[in-house]
Parts: sequence; C-alpha cells; structure tokens
Amino acid sequence: MYLKEKRKNAISLKYTHYRQEVKKVTKPSLSIVVPVYNTEKYLRRCMDSIMNQTLKDIEIIIVDDGSKKECAVLCDEISKTDSRIKVVHKKNGGLGFARNTGLEAATGEYIGFVDSDDYIEPLMCETLYNAAKKHNADLCLSGICFVGGNMFSESGTDSRKVYFEEETVFEKEDMKNLLLGVVGALPHEPDDSRYGVSVCKNIFKTSVIREKGIRFLSERAILSEDTLFMVDYIKSAECAVGVSGAYYCYCRNEDSLSKAYKKDRFEKSIVFLDELEKRIADTIEKEEYKIYLDRLIQGFGRILCSQEIMHARDEKIKFSHLKKRLKEICTQDKIQNVLKSYPWYRLPVKQAAFAFAMKHQLFLLQRLMVILRYR
Repeated sequence: MYLKEKRKNAISLKYTHYRQEVKKVTKPSLSIVVPVYNTEKYLRRCMDSIMNQTLKDIEIIIVDDGSKKECAVLCDEISKTDSRIKVVHKKNGGLGFARNTGLEAATGEYIGFVDSDDYIEPLMCETLYNAAKKHNADLCLSGICFVGGNMFSESGTDSRKVYFEEETVFEKEDMKNLLLGVVGALPHEPDDSRYGVSVCKNIFKTSVIREKGIRFLSERAILSEDTLFMVDYIKSAECAVGVSGAYYCYCRNEDSLSKAYKKDRFEKSIVFLDELEKRIADTIEKEEYKIYLDRLIQGFGRILCSQEIMHARDEKIKFSHLKKRLKEICTQDKIQNVLKSYPWYRLPVKQAAFAFAMKHQLFLLQRLMVILRYR
C-alpha cells in the first residue's frame, strides 16, 4: 500500500513538472499592448500590421479604454479573427492607465506598445526580439517613421528616423549615456532627443517592469508620460541594444486624441520638466545632464508655440490673443532661462531660426514659419 502511494505521488509530481514545462514553452515571446479609445477609423490598419508580424509567437492585448459602442464592438470582432488576441474593456482612464492595464495582463517575456492609430512594419517584432535575446538585453530600441511629417523635420512631409547605424549594445556602464540620449541631445544634433522618447518603438523585458514596479503616469496629470517611463526603466536596466532601421509608424492623424491640441498642455509641460529633472538628478550630476535637458526644454517651447499657432489658425483666433499666449510660453521662467544661455546658433537651421524668434519674442516670424510648414 505504501509503495503504491509513493508511486502515485511520483507520477503526480512528474505530471505537475510536465505541466510547468509546457507552460514555459507556451509563454509568448512578446506581448503587444494596444490601448484603444474611439479609434475605429484606424484600428483595423493597426491590428492587421500586428497580426501580420513575421514573429508569430506573440500575444496581442487590446485595452478598450471606455470607447463608444461602435469601437468597443469592433475590438471584440477583431479578437475573434485571431486566437492570439485578448480584449480588456475598462472605464475610461487615459492612455497611461490603459497601458498599465495591458502591463498587468501581459504574459510575454518582453512587452511592447502600439497606439491604435499607428501601425508597425512586418519585421518589427522579430527584429527587436531577436536582438534583445542575442544580447540578453532588458531593452531594445529602434527607429521611427513619422507619417505625415515631424515638427520642423529637415526631410519633408514624411520622415524616417534611424537612431542607430548598426546594432549598438549598451552595457551597465553605458546606461548613463543612453539615459542622457533619451532625455535630450547636444546642440548640433538633428533632434531634441538623440534616441527618441516614444516607448512604442521599443520592447521591454516584462520581468524588469514587474520587479521594479515601473508604471505609466496619467497623461491627464502630466505630459510626456513616455519619457518618464523610459527614464525609470533605463535606470533599472542592466543592458540595452539599439537596432538599425525604423519599424514603428507614427501617424499624424488630425483627429487623434493623443496628438490633438490641449489647452492645458503648457502648464502640464512645466510640471513634466520639473519632474523629469528630479528623476535625472538622483542618477547624474547637473553639469553632465544640463546641456541635454536644456535642448529638450527649448524643444518643448518650440512645439508648444507651434501647436498654439496651428490651433489659432484652425479656430480663427485673433493674432492679439495668439500673441498673448506665445508670450506666456516664451517668458515662462524655465524656458526663458534656457533661451538666454542656450547656444541656439548651433542648432539645425530651422530649429535655430525658431529659437531665435522665441528668444527675441518675434511672434510674427514664429507664426510665418509654422504656417508655411503646414500650409
């Protein structure tokens, strides 16, 4: 009787071990989180680009952030076409919290994010996942395509930004340079961030996010939650790799919620810049990060002014009212202090001209530059 019971327990343990092994094998290589809020116009394009990835071992998590019925139903319909898709419906809480919901539901070894009005190239998941595995990296970064143009791009309406000419590995001792390159750039470099701030062009090791408790803040409370997430993550990572190529397609859709004009954007920008400096300052000395952060600050000023100008054009707001708003931005303490000391003349031509106009409060010149860019 004792031997029979012992044998039965041994078989049970073996079966349990087998089930655990199966679970390991079937764990997705990559989870893709897609927050959705009333983007039914673009959702099929986005989902087709994910479902048609060359890397098939992926998990796709649609987070419906309290969309209207038409969009919510479409999420469910799309999920029926592919067994890798699961849908989470939740009350509206904003993009950051929708991503957090996806984080909680993810089971993949790595995790990535795709906004539902954007799309990705077929090789994106495979390229980034293979590079991350090759170097046992916690983070893999890539380039980005701006469909419909990038603010003050030197390359026309659409632009393709490749941040790494070849596969580039950042070991632990190099992570500070990666952090600085995400936060900002040196004056002569083409963009305000050397490696870009968007989380959507990267993949992250899920275990690091879980172990360190890294989460997105609400964009309703603070601007550029992507940047803060990136900073927190890089500070926790041991190794990262950047790959050549641009695989994420960021679409400038006029009716996109995440790209739309927001009246309180200026105020939230200042809160964000203060919070960002706090998070950098506990890792890097001010004399090292200041030139990088200043590049980002003057870039924020340029973008804020540009958005006000475009909004005034679209809503037919009087120039006197626009001028008052632009002056408020250009004379804000943080932005003004940077404009006074920053070597704006070393910036790329279009950015240098706009920085000069901001510094000297040449509002008509600012308006002319923006309107000509988007006429």
